Amino acid sequence: MPEFKAGNAVRIVTREVTGDDVKNSLYFAYFGGLIGTVDRMYDDGAVCVDIDIDSLTQEAKKRHLDTQEAERKRWLEGLSGEARNRLTEDQKKLKISYKVLVGKKDLEPYKGGKPKAAVAEDESASNDDSPAAHESPVRARDPVGKTSEESQPKRLSEADLAAKEEEFLKSLQNRAQ
Repeated sequence: MPEFKAGNAVRIVTREVTGDDVKNSLYFAYFGGLIGTVDRMYDDGAVCVDIDIDSLTQEAKKRHLDTQEAERKRWLEGLSGEARNRLTEDQKKLKISYKVLVGKKDLEPYKGGKPKAAVAEDESASNDDSPAAHESPVRARDPVGKTSEESQPKRLSEADLAAKEEEFLKSLQNRAQ
């Protein structure tokens, strides 16, 4: 099984859904064939993949883009007029990532090019001389002295998430008082 790191291009394999998939919720049939990059690796074998929007089906892509536009409008409407006027055109754009959690065994390295729409988008962005255009999307390296196990984020259980949510709600109540 190949080893993956954050930033690696991957494709989710297409296969039949098994009973284990239903139990651990790490594979669904509609994941098959999606292309993306590894965002994070977890100790339990789960991998967070940032999906390339152009690899989605037309229906899923349209739904994602419609949701993204609705969220952008809602976010802008929630800002004061003064704050909205201070934003640049680039800052007014809202891009929602499409991430899925899959098992490491369901990934294969992807060596093909980007989907056609993404290539055209990258070429137009490469003509941009702004500092943001030259920033690397790859994550910073781990601090010196940490082993790979220590630097891997832990996947929280439902109980952990519920406890953190409860803690957050209590902090909101304390602030309101």
